[in-house]
Amino acid sequence: MELALSRGAAYVLCALRAAGYEAYVVGGCVRDSLLGRRPGDWDVTTSALPEETKAVFSGAPVIGTGVRHGTVAVLVGGEPVEITTYRVDGPYSDGRRPDSVAFTRSLREDLARRDFTVNAMAWSPETGLVDPFGGVDDLRGKSIRCVGDPARRFQEDALRILRALRFSSSLGFSIEAETAAALRADRARLEKVSAERIAAELVKIVCGTRAPAVLREFPEVVARVLPGWDCDPDALGRAPADPAVRLAMLFSTEADAEAALRRLKFDRATIRAAKALLAFRTAPLAEDRPAVRRMLRKLGPAAFRRLLAMRAAYGEPLAGVERTLGEVLEEGDCWSLDALAVKGGDLLAAGVPAGPELGRTLAALLDAVIDGRCPNERAALLELVPPQ
Repeated sequence: MELALSRGAAYVLCALRAAGYEAYVVGGCVRDSLLGRRPGDWDVTTSALPEETKAVFSGAPVIGTGVRHGTVAVLVGGEPVEITTYRVDGPYSDGRRPDSVAFTRSLREDLARRDFTVNAMAWSPETGLVDPFGGVDDLRGKSIRCVGDPARRFQEDALRILRALRFSSSLGFSIEAETAAALRADRARLEKVSAERIAAELVKIVCGTRAPAVLREFPEVVARVLPGWDCDPDALGRAPADPAVRLAMLFSTEADAEAALRRLKFDRATIRAAKALLAFRTAPLAEDRPAVRRMLRKLGPAAFRRLLAMRAAYGEPLAGVERTLGEVLEEGDCWSLDALAVKGGDLLAAGVPAGPELGRTLAALLDAVIDGRCPNERAALLELVPPQ
């Protein structure tokens, strides 16, 4: 079994081995490689202590901010590769991170501390695959299973509860029965996880291919991080995997969405996008050009397309609206002040006073163009301006 390593990962393994240390790529990069996916990054685990690792790569840019927990990042041709010493975690008194770590020379002990079997595999060109906990079998069986005692894994780090749901959703795997029972039983521990980490996992959960099944199977777990969520899982699964769309579909009102997303510290743009979708969730949508131009004026192209995709996921027949939208955008119809043939300076020259009156006049002219009552031509628009 061969893995197609990145250049940086191959160099790091070779350099550590040449210096007399064990070294393996480990975790998600091994899992993704075995699934035929291209890893986003490569992590290396080694028997070398952090100071020994830094000595091996003394000629390369090294970032040692994680040295206390055994991690050194090396830049190889611009590619960052994280190298972590084999370790055994101490107690997790805060339910999130170990109070201390002890370095070990045993790869098996290092793999035993990891969350799920599919993430507890290591590989090197010399040794091949090291899989002491059955990760390959679980990949074949499409199953998420904790390494060792599931209750202990979740009590150590409550974030693993959401990671289990995320891997189930994104990989299309089911969650093994004992692991599922333990994460349900320990779901109250999610209160120990920061809002930012919950938000990051939630996006990956709802945007995964198996999101509908996860939402149906673990509603009580979702409710611990998203009280009051209200969702049609099947409709959500038919929607595009756009975070704003799928997050909006978890709620029935703008107020609910804003309260929940703010509490989880989502960025303002995501909150605005979700609220806009819910604001027009049931608004009448006609396929004539003036109606489409009016919606464009309110939402803009990106948000309008999101709205159509979301409402289509609920089963609305919107092909005509989508077709008209494409025509309006392709043919350059005027639906915003930016495209209006008359500008503020033209109105000032025509005697319209600066201030609110100027804005109202521009808006009225844009309405006339959008509704088809006037062509978007400077002379025709200025004829509509009342004498001052």
